[in-house]
Amino acid sequence: MFEFLRAWRGLKVPVYLIFGSLFLGALGYKVIYPEEGFLRLLYMTGITLTTVGYGDILGIDGNPFAIIYTLILMIAGMGVVLYSTSLVTAFIIEGNLKDAFSLERLRRRIEGMNNHYIICGAGESGTHVIREMLASEESFVVVELSQEKRDNLIGNFPGINIILGDATSDSILEKAGVAKAKGLIAALSSDKDNLYLTMSAKIMHPKLNIVAKAIEVGMSEKLKRAGASKVVSANLIGGMRMASELLRPNVTTFLDKLLSGSDPTLRLEECLVPSDSHIIGKTLKEIDLYSECGVNVLGLARSNEEYVYNPNPVTALQREDVLLYIGSLKQEKRVDEFIARKE
Repeated sequence: MFEFLRAWRGLKVPVYLIFGSLFLGALGYKVIYPEEGFLRLLYMTGITLTTVGYGDILGIDGNPFAIIYTLILMIAGMGVVLYSTSLVTAFIIEGNLKDAFSLERLRRRIEGMNNHYIICGAGESGTHVIREMLASEESFVVVELSQEKRDNLIGNFPGINIILGDATSDSILEKAGVAKAKGLIAALSSDKDNLYLTMSAKIMHPKLNIVAKAIEVGMSEKLKRAGASKVVSANLIGGMRMASELLRPNVTTFLDKLLSGSDPTLRLEECLVPSDSHIIGKTLKEIDLYSECGVNVLGLARSNEEYVYNPNPVTALQREDVLLYIGSLKQEKRVDEFIARKE
């Protein structure tokens, strides 16, 4: 509805001018011919303004006042009609009407989304997040303030859901479906904006999983206090990466292929063990995930934030454990289905 209102704001001036000319023109004829019905007078005004040439239905030939009035109506009214027509044509040609309907379709798509992700900020960091979301076939909405970046994104990623607006605004977050979202990426260009965005989103959806970008390392703690589940410091990660390139280059290349999607057949994935899963209490050896799904468990993330690396085959699985493994998208779906089976 909001986008149709935008379209109406662009068209209301020519609409008012055209209908105003019809009404005022008929009102003038009513003064000259008070006995005539208003509908006939509207019809006379319409054929005069449009110059369709249907003839004189009021018999104005013998009325000098009516002749003069009709001439004035033709000259002034035709000018109004032509001007209004040019406004409507310009509105359509400039794409405003098309944009309005496109935005309405976007609004309906977002309203139908559930458990999706919201990416706030489409700079360099946000663009990499978008690529990963597309590679992982996840549903997401992008919020970007810059019209230029929005247009570039649409050109590079046709069909993505992107909202033009300020991500720190509650109304924009509502349009992005924050109440039904699964997670949010705060990747704006300043720490202050990311801090405010994190607080706003957490207030609107207290259980929302938020990952925030920190430009200054000292902002990490503030972002966590504001409600961020995880904070990523580009400077810190960049420094660690540079050292790793020197000390263990093959390891970094191996991880890059898994995390960046340069090898489309393999991903580093995780799967949560639900509370009613049939594998609870069983050991890794007993469930034999490799035979079932073709993947090996590299690690376990416990609910108490404890991590188990290279878990022993006799390790028993618990509720809310997260299995970490390497696999393809096809294998990921098989793992999810296998783990989700109930007792």
